[in-house]
Amino acid sequence: MSQELELILNGYRLEFAAITQEMKHLRADLVKEKKADTLPEWIDLRRAAELKGGPAYETYRTKSFLQPCCGRNSKLIGGRKCWKREEIIQWLGVTDSGLLEYAGTYKVSIPENYARRSK
Repeated sequence: MSQELELILNGYRLEFAAITQEMKHLRADLVKEKKADTLPEWIDLRRAAELKGGPAYETYRTKSFLQPCCGRNSKLIGGRKCWKREEIIQWLGVTDSGLLEYAGTYKVSIPENYARRSK
């Protein structure tokens, strides 16, 4: 096989790999959208904690930096602290390793023991 033909085939392989990767991302986005459609417009802390898992509800309740938007951007709905669906979806993916960066977007400081986990 000539070098020119080999280069062309490698180019096609790279393009195919890029298209495959993009399709995976599009599928993942579609799954997220479908899940988002099942969530209400406003979500209270108890429901958010159930969706995320991990710590008990009381931990989320007493440590605002662990809450969606680090406790910020909430609105009272029926006397309960609630956040928009989109904010909850973003928060669901935050782990301790990403907490420092996430808190920084809301200009919230977090305790040193949690900050160490983010490094």
